[in-house]
This record gives sequence, structure tokens and C-alpha cells, in this order.
Amino acid sequence: MKISKSDLQKLITAMENKKLSVSQVIELIEKSNVQSEKVINSTNEIKLVIDYTKTVEQVIADSNYDWKNDDITAQHFPVSPEMIGKKAEVSAKLFHFNRGISSDDVISEMDKAGYRPATLMELLVLGFLFPELQRQFPIVALGSVWHSARGSHHVPYLSVDGSERSLYLLWFGGDWGPHCRFLGVRK
Repeated sequence: MKISKSDLQKLITAMENKKLSVSQVIELIEKSNVQSEKVINSTNEIKLVIDYTKTVEQVIADSNYDWKNDDITAQHFPVSPEMIGKKAEVSAKLFHFNRGISSDDVISEMDKAGYRPATLMELLVLGFLFPELQRQFPIVALGSVWHSARGSHHVPYLSVDGSERSLYLLWFGGDWGPHCRFLGVRK
């Protein structure tokens, strides 16, 4: 694989911004490739550590999305006060129904399996740890719903627009396509 000078400069800039050594970057890449393979090819649970010492905006910035909906903010998606300043480990799983399905039916199916819908912060951590996963399919978090001033309900999801990784909002009440995955967290 040939690496362009601009890609190499982006890598060096990212390393400097995150204060990472070359060996740390190599370890992260190797770990990410192994974990991504497991997530995509199995129904194994994914361990996520949610750092509530960070704000929604900080986690979004850390994830380096190419585009994000401006309504995805801590004000619209507040963190539970009892979680602020803490870290929590959760066991998560991607649900795929391979058919069009409503939000309510997804939540019902998760509940039957002993899961609840993931929140925005849980989705953001998944996006940070597995940045390439959303290029394969949209990943939805039905556990965080923003009620807009117009009265509509929206949930966050990860997807792509062309080659850009994006963090979107979509209407909660509609049906989701058969390609979507839904992040659930073990109760």
C-alpha cells in the first residue's frame, strides 16, 4: 500500500494532537482491526467504556467526524446527572433484523433479548473505537431521543455520505431500512 504525503501528514498531526507515540498508534490499529473483525463477523458483545468526564461535544470532537448535525449537543442530549464525572463499562451488541422495522419493534426485540437501546454517548464511543464500521452500515442509537421545537422526535445515528463519516439525526417514528444496525446495551 502506498501512502501519500498528505495522508502521512494527517497521521502525524493526529498523533501529535492525541500525544501518541508510533508504538501506541500501531497498537491501536492492530487492536482496532481485530475488534472490528469480531464485531462485524459475530454476535459477540462489545465492551465499551463510557467516559462521562467528557462532554458530548468533546467525544464528538475526539471521533473526528467529517460532518455532524448541529442539533447533536449536550443541551439536546443531556447526560444523566448521576453519571457526570464517572466512567461506566457496558456490554453492547449490534442488532440486525435484515428487514424494514419500526423503532418500537426494535426496542421490543432488544428488550426480549435482555438489552436496552444505546444512548448517544454509547454510540459515540462505538464510533470512536470502530471508526470504519459505519462505512459498512448505518448504526442507530434509539436510547437518546431529542424532541425538537416542532414536536418531532429524532435519534442519532452513524453513517456515511460518500466517503465522509457522519453523525446524523433521523426521525424516531419511521421505519428503518433492512441495512441498519441498532446498538443495544445489556440491561
